[in-house]
Amino acid sequence: MNIQLLQADRAGILHTDLGKDELVLMRFRGAEHVNSLFEFEVDALSLNDNADFNALVGTHASLEFDVQGTGNKRFFDGIVTQARWLGPAEGGFRYRMSLRSWFSLLDQRRDQRIFHKMTVVQILEEVFAPYLGLGDPAVKFDVVQSYRELEYTVQYRESDMDFAMRQMERFGISYHFEHKRGSHCLVLTDAVDSHAKIEGGTRDFWQVDGQNRPPGEHFWQWEPERNMTVGAIRLTDYNFKKPRAAMEADQLGDAQYAQGQMESYDYPGDYLEQGIGKGVAALRVIQERGHDIRHRAVGDCISLGAGMRLGLTGDPLSAVSDKDFICLSATHNYTSNAFATGDTGNDNYSYTGDYTLMPETAPLAPERKTHIPVVEGPQTAAVVGDGEIDCDEYGRILVHFHWDLLKRHSMRCRVSQNWAHKGWGGMVIPRIGMEVVVEFLEGDPDKPLVTGCVYNGQNDPPYTLPAYKARSTFKTDTHRGTGYNELRFEDESDEEEVYLQAEKYLNAYIKDNETWLTQGSRHRRVDGSQSQSVGGDKDMEVQGDHREHIKGSQHMQLDGSRVDAIKICDYLKVTGDRVIEVERNADTYVDKDMRTETGGKQYNKVGTTQFVDAGTDIVLTAGSTISFNVGGNFVKIDGSGVTINGTLTRINSGGSAKKGKKIDRMKPLKPKKYAGPHATRYARSFKK
Repeated sequence: MNIQLLQADRAGILHTDLGKDELVLMRFRGAEHVNSLFEFEVDALSLNDNADFNALVGTHASLEFDVQGTGNKRFFDGIVTQARWLGPAEGGFRYRMSLRSWFSLLDQRRDQRIFHKMTVVQILEEVFAPYLGLGDPAVKFDVVQSYRELEYTVQYRESDMDFAMRQMERFGISYHFEHKRGSHCLVLTDAVDSHAKIEGGTRDFWQVDGQNRPPGEHFWQWEPERNMTVGAIRLTDYNFKKPRAAMEADQLGDAQYAQGQMESYDYPGDYLEQGIGKGVAALRVIQERGHDIRHRAVGDCISLGAGMRLGLTGDPLSAVSDKDFICLSATHNYTSNAFATGDTGNDNYSYTGDYTLMPETAPLAPERKTHIPVVEGPQTAAVVGDGEIDCDEYGRILVHFHWDLLKRHSMRCRVSQNWAHKGWGGMVIPRIGMEVVVEFLEGDPDKPLVTGCVYNGQNDPPYTLPAYKARSTFKTDTHRGTGYNELRFEDESDEEEVYLQAEKYLNAYIKDNETWLTQGSRHRRVDGSQSQSVGGDKDMEVQGDHREHIKGSQHMQLDGSRVDAIKICDYLKVTGDRVIEVERNADTYVDKDMRTETGGKQYNKVGTTQFVDAGTDIVLTAGSTISFNVGGNFVKIDGSGVTINGTLTRINSGGSAKKGKKIDRMKPLKPKKYAGPHATRYARSFKK
């Protein structure tokens, strides 16, 4: 018998890229879901024993079914992800294909990338963009809510599908698929009203088939179901910008059964404001409570697909008060046996469907089931940004992770410091080009924290290693210039050193005492000027000699007294001139001999009277002349003799000698003794 495989008048038709009737439908089974992927298995018959799998795998295949009693068509479309030859059968050759959504292909592409300042819808649009050619259209956003902008979202070592699902679950966006010949569309919704109604709007429930039953699709089995779920959600989180802000948020569900108020508590809650947290808690309750009410049905409603709404009519169900439902899943089983006889007319087929539904009034949101990637351990990254140092008011920096092929920077990352408190603590800001160590709070790739820095082949240590392995240092680099500041510790044996360099200024502010103990020698060199101001007393003790060399002038002003006590000798040599000006009295007292020698002239001028008082003798010796002059009278002694010349000369003529007026000697001041150190080292500095 010459068998022809024709599908023109059949209830179920298979369309593939291999051509018309190259593969004809024998059996179809599969399931479609809300918030889960569909998968269909198709058995087909062909007269070709070597179908071209290369032309089949990766292409769309569609199934077309008559909807009984309406004249409408129901399509199922998917991408052929597997094709298998099953061998000879029924006058031809049998093949089996697996059809899946284009969305399932996203599971084969893993990526690591960063999204900045985007809403969840914008993120999903970017993720889906490379796949838009796989449907007509491939995606439809039927969302009605507004979504907040996310500062920073990371896809980390996860497939595009897992990342997209995780974001939809995070914000309560559901998805399902709509099918037509040659294409299927991923539909995203956040409200039940956004879901399309089934053709005709309702389907009947007929518990028993009978002659009076109207033709068309119907259900013959309906089973209501209740499930115990989490009844309340409590969350909290932390916002470092508002560390004392109230962050706790809770939401109670509507369960009326015993134990229906059991609470689940979680941290972190994935929000930064308490108001947003309340919305997150409410969504979590919906995601939990959405598992409560279910209706299981069996029928022949081939046109009913996941995500469709319908009204229930027909026989009354005493346990069912709701009348409007949404289909959460549909499992289809279709079999055609006509090809076994070579019949090309109307086929003898059977179709049965199993359906899971819930009332339209029940909460609908995707379950939080997609694994959140965890960064296992620290990573390193390069500091990026503008200029040489780029940070915000919290000291947060930008980094580029080595895995980010798009070269996008991270969010502003906080930097761990050795101390941090209100207005005090440690502060070291990593600079552009440094390699830093990044950890992630609870392993969350969306929450990076910089914990340190490391050297690499481009950023060398400040000293050659291992030659200077005993050296510890904190060395900086001048911002927008050359130079550095440094505090260095050398621990090499017999070369121990603490070294300090200030590239420009070195300032110290000591509110109480300062002490230094130098057990060896000390040298201080100042290439510029030096000034010193002491508010109280100043004491200095030198155990040996004290030497100073001043190459310029020395100027000293004492507002009080000056007292010098010299136990041995006081030697003063003035190469130039010397001027002493005393505005009041002067007193010179020499215990023993006193010698004054002037190489040139000596001139003494006394304003009133000069007295010379010698205990024994006064001897005046002159090499040439001694002259006493008063007015026009004089006595002159020179080499020629003694000359006395006066208006009137009296010798032994009475009268008396002029007596000198005694001037009391000033009492010398005694110098104060060295008072010792004005401050001592704090006792705890000696303790270990």
